[in-house]
Order: sequence, then C-alpha cells, then structure tokens
Amino acid sequence: MEKQIAIIFCGTNGLLSKVPENKVQEFEKQFLDMMEVKHKDVLEQLKAGKIDDDLKAVMKEEALNLSEH
Repeated sequence: MEKQIAIIFCGTNGLLSKVPENKVQEFEKQFLDMMEVKHKDVLEQLKAGKIDDDLKAVMKEEALNLSEH
C-alpha cells in the first residue's frame, strides 16, 4: 500500500511530466527501489497512514532527481 501511495503522489503532483510515457514503468521501479534503500522510513510512515510536508518533500525531491536523468 505504501508504494502505491508514493507512486500516486508522484502522478497527482505532476512529478511524472518529464518522464516519457514508455518509461513510466521503469521510473516507478527505480523510484520505489530508491525509496526502499534511501528512505525506508518514509515508506514506513506512509504504511502507518501518515503523510506530512516533510514526507512529501522527500518524495518530490527524489522523483524530480530521478525524472531529470
């Protein structure tokens, strides 16, 4: 569930706008893998039903960094 929340956050906040349509699945995998490695705490908080500006900022920064490469 927490991974779905993270991906939905990216989609609903325009963070996939620079990702070509044929690369969205690849972006999702890379984004979720990176979140597991670097920000497991964020995923755990999402799983617990918590979301705040700090969590949103982390997801936004990582998604933007990934979509620009």
